[in-house]
Amino acid sequence: MHQLMPSLDRLLAPLAVVFRKEVFALFRHMVAAWIVCLGRRTISRVWETTGQAQQRNHAAAYRLFSQAVWNFDEVARILLVRLLAVFVPGSRVWVVVDDTLCHKRGAKVAFGGIFLDAVLSSKKHKCFRFGTNWVLLGLVVQLRDRPDRFFCLPLLWRVYQKQGSTSKAQHRTKPQLAAEMVRQLAGWLPGHQLLLVADSSYICKGLLHDRPANVEAIGPLCWKAALWQVSSGQRLPTPAELLADDQHWPAATRWLTFPNNHRRRLQLKQIDDVCWPSVAGQRPVRVLLVRDPKGQWRNEALVCTDPTLPDWLIVTGYCRRWSVEVAFCDAKQRLGLHDPQGWSALAVERATPMAWLVGTLVVLWYAESGQAGPQARRQGSWYRHKRSLTFADMLASCRLQLWQHWLRQGGAADAGLEGSWAWLLEYIATTT
Repeated sequence: MHQLMPSLDRLLAPLAVVFRKEVFALFRHMVAAWIVCLGRRTISRVWETTGQAQQRNHAAAYRLFSQAVWNFDEVARILLVRLLAVFVPGSRVWVVVDDTLCHKRGAKVAFGGIFLDAVLSSKKHKCFRFGTNWVLLGLVVQLRDRPDRFFCLPLLWRVYQKQGSTSKAQHRTKPQLAAEMVRQLAGWLPGHQLLLVADSSYICKGLLHDRPANVEAIGPLCWKAALWQVSSGQRLPTPAELLADDQHWPAATRWLTFPNNHRRRLQLKQIDDVCWPSVAGQRPVRVLLVRDPKGQWRNEALVCTDPTLPDWLIVTGYCRRWSVEVAFCDAKQRLGLHDPQGWSALAVERATPMAWLVGTLVVLWYAESGQAGPQARRQGSWYRHKRSLTFADMLASCRLQLWQHWLRQGGAADAGLEGSWAWLLEYIATTT
C-alpha cells in the first residue's frame, strides 16, 4: 500500500513542512498502511502492509518513530486549521480532556508503570495493569451525517510518568499535563472561546486556577465544595445541602432536548453570584444542581466557569464528555493503540499515538470527501437496516477506497496487476 488516493494525499500534503522530504514520504506510507492494516498494528506489521518489506529494510519504519526529527504538536497545529474549517463554523470550540491506560509489556518500556485500569475495574473490584498512561485533549464535533451524537477527534496528548525519584517540583501531574495542552491550544486560537468538558479528576485547581482568558470549563462539582457568595462574602451551604433544601433553594422543572432528540424532564437549581476560591479562584462561576424526578438518573452537581452560559447548554454540553470514552474504545479496538512495541522514550511517545492521529485523519477525510465515494457495509442480517454512521463505518470505507485505488493504479508497479493480487491474497492469509 504505497499509493495514496488523491483525497487522502491532499489531506496529508500540508503536513510536509513538519518533516524532511524523505521522512515525510515514509510517514505518508505508514499512515495509509495503518488504516488498511489487518491484524495487530505492530510497527513491523504496518511496515509489511506498505508493500515495501522485500525491497527496503524495516529499520526505516522504526527510525521514523525512534530517531527522525519531527513533532506531533506541529502536526496537530497544522491539522487544526483544517479541522476548524470543516467542523467548527463559529468561534466556540468544544474540547474534552481525559486519560487512558495503554497496556504494555517489558520492564524497560519508557514511562511504564502500574496504573489503575478503569475499563476493567468496578466499584467493588479494582484492577491494576502495567502500561503507559496518556492524557488526551480532543476536539468535540458533530458530523453532518450524524447530528445525533458527538465525535471526539484526538488532537494533543501527553504521556504521564510517575514521580519515582524525581522531585515534587519537577514532577508533572495529569491535571498539569492537561493544563499545558489547554494553554497551548488557547495560544493557537486567541480569537476563539474554548469550552472544556472534563470529569472530576480534571475539574481541579491545577487546570482551572490559572487558565487562559479564552478558556471556560464545565464539569462535576464536589458535593462538599466550599462555595462563597461573591456579593456578601459569606460561605454558602455545600452543594449536597443546597440540593436537599427545597424550601430556601427551590428547583425549576425544565424539559431538556438532547442531541439524540431524547427529551427529559429534570429539576434544576441554578446558583449564581458564587465563587469556588480553592479551585477556580475569585472568578464567579455558575453552579447547576440536577435532579431526575423519576430517580432513573443520578443527581449531578455541575460547575461552569462561564456564569453567562444557560443551564440547558451546561447539561447538554457536559454530555459531550462521553465522546472521549468512545474515541478511546475505537483507538484500542480498531486502530491498535496497544499494539506498537517500542520501548525507548521517543518510540513510545510517537508510535502509540499514531492510532489517535489516524483516527482523526479518517474522520476528517470522511467528512470532506469519503462520504461521496463507495461505502463499505457489513453483510450481517442485523446490519441490513442500520442507518447510523459510526467510526467503524468510516474506517471501513477508507480501507475500501484505498484498496480500490491501489488496484486501479495497477497495484505494485513492478509486479503488475496479477502479482499485486497474489501479494494481497498472501497478505490477507498471513493475518493473525
